[in-house]
Amino acid sequence: MTITIPLYVILFIYLAFLAVFLIFSLLNFYHIVVTGSFAMASFIMSFFIFSLTILTLYFTYQLLIDVNWQQTLLEFNTNFFQASPQF
Repeated sequence: MTITIPLYVILFIYLAFLAVFLIFSLLNFYHIVVTGSFAMASFIMSFFIFSLTILTLYFTYQLLIDVNWQQTLLEFNTNFFQASPQF
């Protein structure tokens, strides 16, 4: 029996990372609004981080658009564990 792990597993891990990043970004924005720290420094840093996030997502999309996600990433052959050598 052969067990295969498809390449799109990495895509799901990346999407989970993006979800966690989005949660932290929303919490950061909520913290800025609740504490009332609408200073120029917090605006510049928030804009800088938001811009880098958008650029990273765009370049990631450009790199991953042509990937065939149905390719196998890893393939295990379980017959290796079942067969014992006969001497």
